[in-house]
Formats: sequence, C-alpha cells, structure tokens
Amino acid sequence: MTPEEFQEQKDIQLYAASATAWVNTALEHDRSLLALSAGGIGLLMTLLTTAGVSDVVLLVLYILAIFSFLAALIAVLAIFKRNRTHIEQVVHGNKASDPLLTVLDNLAVSAFGIGAILTAVIGISTAVLTYSTAKEKQMASESKVGATLGTLGKSLNNLGNLQTTVPPAQTQTQSTGQQTGAASSSAASSGAATTQSGSK
Repeated sequence: MTPEEFQEQKDIQLYAASATAWVNTALEHDRSLLALSAGGIGLLMTLLTTAGVSDVVLLVLYILAIFSFLAALIAVLAIFKRNRTHIEQVVHGNKASDPLLTVLDNLAVSAFGIGAILTAVIGISTAVLTYSTAKEKQMASESKVGATLGTLGKSLNNLGNLQTTVPPAQTQTQSTGQQTGAASSSAASSGAATTQSGSK
C-alpha cells in the first residue's frame, strides 16, 4: 500500500468515525430531551397532587409547563420519525438539509427550555407558599399559647379574691339578730321565773 492509499484510507476512517460520533451525539441530545421532558411532566404531576394549588396564577403556570414539556415530547418523537426519511434522502444523493427537522429541533429545545423555567418558578413559588403557611400557623399557635398563659396568670394573680368574706352590712345584720335573740331568750327566762313565783 502506497503512502497515498494509506492516507486515503485514514481519511475515510476518520470521516466515518466523525460522522458516527456526530449522529450519536445528535441522537443522544434528542433522547435526553425526551427523557427530561417526560421527567418534567412526572415532577409537575407529583407537585400538583402533593402540594396542591392555592392560587390561580400557580395553576396557569402548571398548565403552561405541562404543555411545554408535552410539546417538547411530541417534537422529539417527530424528529425521530423524520430522521429516517432524511437518512433515506441522503442515501439517495439528496444532501440538502431538511427544513422541517430544523423547525422541530428549535421547537423541541425552546419548549423544553420554557418548561424548565416554568418548573423552576413553580418550585420556588411552592416553597415560598409552604414556608409562609407554616410561619402563619406557627405564629397563630404561639399567639394562642400566649393568650392561654396570660389567662392562667391573671387567674393566679386574682386567687386572693376567692377567699370567703362577709360584707359589713351582712355582719351588722347578723350581730343585730344575735342581740335580738339574746334579748328574747332573757325575756322568756324572766317570764318563766315570774310564773313559777306566782304559783307558789
């Protein structure tokens, strides 16, 4: 084999390896978009069922993000189907690029990017709302505990008011009643003594 033939074979092998690497990289890119879009939809559905929706704006973000990932999925599947047609055209000598593949590639990347951004916004919003709700519950619980402790302290401070005391008027009435009772007893005793003396 002459040096020219060797160099030609080397160039052919290098071109074949480069073409194979380029095709594998392009396919891996599309596969990654497909897997990440499906994972994004699953993540959004999980957040939607566990965290719930407390705001209309958040619901709109969920819908837009899911539709974005869904559009990316459909675009990638269309790319896989269109790749087969394009390969057949290249084999038959048509080396022109396919404009539909270009549109689908841009659509898949753009839709996935929008879905990823919306998912990040949804995650941050959900975290903020969850933290705010937990903080409000904690503050409400602390206020209730403070009110209860204040009531207990007030009750303990007024414990001296629970002692049994007799008002002055009632005390005077009781004293007068006791004196009247004593006088009546004395008069009864004197009457009894006079009766006894008369009978004698």
